[in-house]
Amino acid sequence: MRKLELSEVQDIIYGIFVKFDRICRKHNIKYSMEGGTLLGAVKYQNFVPWDDDIDVIMKREEYERFLSVAPGELGDGYLLQSYHSAEEFPLNYAKLCYTGAVIRDYDYSHLTKMCHGIFMDIFPIDNVKPDKLRAQCSFVGVFTGARKTKLKVRFGKMPTLKCVIYKSLSLLPMKALNRLVDIACKRYNKEDTGYRYEVCNSNRKFKPLPADIYDELVELPFRDGSFLAVKEYDAFLRSRFGEDYMDTLPSEEERRPSHCSNIYVNE
Repeated sequence: MRKLELSEVQDIIYGIFVKFDRICRKHNIKYSMEGGTLLGAVKYQNFVPWDDDIDVIMKREEYERFLSVAPGELGDGYLLQSYHSAEEFPLNYAKLCYTGAVIRDYDYSHLTKMCHGIFMDIFPIDNVKPDKLRAQCSFVGVFTGARKTKLKVRFGKMPTLKCVIYKSLSLLPMKALNRLVDIACKRYNKEDTGYRYEVCNSNRKFKPLPADIYDELVELPFRDGSFLAVKEYDAFLRSRFGEDYMDTLPSEEERRPSHCSNIYVNE
């Protein structure tokens, strides 16, 4: 096996992104670039130079449609996995994987029934109530922690009480834990709350945004393609990276890839 360079990893992930976009356009499924991917599109029309992943967000109903139609469209060499389809999957969002390369030596390497190929992340967004967001995220976090405990995923240092709760809940069947995560994430989706948020993968640094910011989309160039983004991408990026996101860089220590130091390809 040969270790891949960052540029090679970016090329493969871009190919995954192109396949994802084609499926979405064929089935009229809406999405938006998110996080560092959106920042890269706006600032570089490419990956952020040190980035090694693609992130997109979808409203929950679009996300579930994608999970339904994508497996029949992917073809050889690609796999869509989520806790709805994979026997051992510790996360609350989906990964679209290229199976011709493997990521080694990370937190999930011991899960033999999970694909460890190069991936892009697909995050659902749900309706939330800002005054009840902390409680909603806590419920999601507890059930997610119990699932990870059941799968023997490594944790950092945690309070004893939290460990006890996770271990107790991990005795539930995996289907029950996944169902509880689903219920907690979708708690307010039948209500017009006025706000949406990535409850599935919450970050307390980020505040929920007005729901209508996700409604209108535009095309933004990324490499030699054009991909979807929220029309108010400037407001979105300011909420994530600060007012001067176009003019500042993270520290040197933060300017490094998250995964590709351990990505290998069969040759």
